[in-house]
Amino acid sequence: MSITLVTAAEDLCLPTIGLLADQLEGAIAPCGTVRLDLSAVAAPDLSVVQLVQSARVTADRRGCDFALAAPAGERLQKLLDRAGFLPCPTPEHTQFWFHGDSPQ
Repeated sequence: MSITLVTAAEDLCLPTIGLLADQLEGAIAPCGTVRLDLSAVAAPDLSVVQLVQSARVTADRRGCDFALAAPAGERLQKLLDRAGFLPCPTPEHTQFWFHGDSPQ
């Protein structure tokens, strides 16, 4: 089984989100496995969460195994909190964003 790793740039935010969207569109394929690495992203904004959520839906529809390469780090966790994902996280969100561990 081959895993496609898509790595987000440090400057990922609304003005640069299109490049990552194009990379994900090309990587998410039927029966594929894609891991998204967001660990280098310095100042994520809501466009990052929106794109990741959209990629999750697309991957599910295409039968692609899509996940984060590592649990959400501190910066992304703060963004998820501001976006309303953390006050009452669902098991599905906890599994996806934090690999099953509770947010810190």
